[in-house]
Amino acid sequence: MRFLIRAGILIAQLAVFLALTTVISLGTTYFTAERYPEGATPVRLFPVIAVPVAPMDPPRYELLRWPDITRKDPPPPPRNLRLPQSAGEFAVPAVGGFQPYVRFTARDAADGRQRIELRVTEDDYVIYAAYVTNGSMVVPESFRVWGPSSVLLAVFPAFVLALVMGRLLRRRFLPPPAAAGP
Repeated sequence: MRFLIRAGILIAQLAVFLALTTVISLGTTYFTAERYPEGATPVRLFPVIAVPVAPMDPPRYELLRWPDITRKDPPPPPRNLRLPQSAGEFAVPAVGGFQPYVRFTARDAADGRQRIELRVTEDDYVIYAAYVTNGSMVVPESFRVWGPSSVLLAVFPAFVLALVMGRLLRRRFLPPPAAAGP
């Protein structure tokens, strides 16, 4: 019976370690996300989704980065930054053997603008971004990156918390060892 209790505690520790690593790494990126005031310039990796000006069925989405829509020389080709669908996903042409994947949701605001939240899954990283657009201009709201460094930062606290939980479970469910007689 003692073996089963120890095995159960070890499995519980492993499950708690994995769950805490995930929660802490995602929480870290959420709380350390860059949030932009209106008029601020985001990082160069900031993603934006655009569609050609001519309507197409189904829409042909294109993933752009911040410099692609703000460059002055040469000016960017005309694109519509307002998305025709409220949610969608598409793959970006492969770069270096890995094909990035984009998922987005778009919600219309009362003032005619559209709020877009997107997730770009790249080789080792997942980029989360949110912005507001009126169709021709973009106002960035937030940007965060989840990746190996986020997980690495979460491993130590998750490990310590799983050890503490295992010790508490052993105290609660395992009887103390029998005292050796004289």
